Amino acid sequence: MTIPSPALGPLVAVYGLVGHDERLLVVHDPDAVTYRLPGGHVRAGGAVEDALLRTLRAQVDADVAHLTFYAVVELREHHTSTQPSVFELALLFDVTLADPGAVQVDHGDARWATDTDLRHLDLRPTAIADRLRTGAAAREQPWWPA
Repeated sequence: MTIPSPALGPLVAVYGLVGHDERLLVVHDPDAVTYRLPGGHVRAGGAVEDALLRTLRAQVDADVAHLTFYAVVELREHHTSTQPSVFELALLFDVTLADPGAVQVDHGDARWATDTDLRHLDLRPTAIADRLRTGAAAREQPWWPA
């Protein structure tokens, strides 16, 4: 009797909603023409907060003064019938930087985006971008199902 191996659970990612002067910090995806919020995947066995602090330091060389949980977004990426679907839980945090003016931006890797910019940028994941663009992102609604 063969027992099937259990399916892997969802990937876990952490992203920062980093704001300053009515703008939102976005980073350029080095493998594409898209942008995303600063952050990335949480390593197996790693702490969520540590992952966010580590990726912010690597992506924009920024120190965090304060962070607060904001929401969890369930993301589903569907592939072809030969590839399995990918499920990701994206944890969003409201991030205050110690010195937002010191962030290395506008060198192709990161930029401060206005509301107008967000409507025109190819921001991923799309589920998060859509909520940010429509103003539907709210701390009062911490779970955003796919």
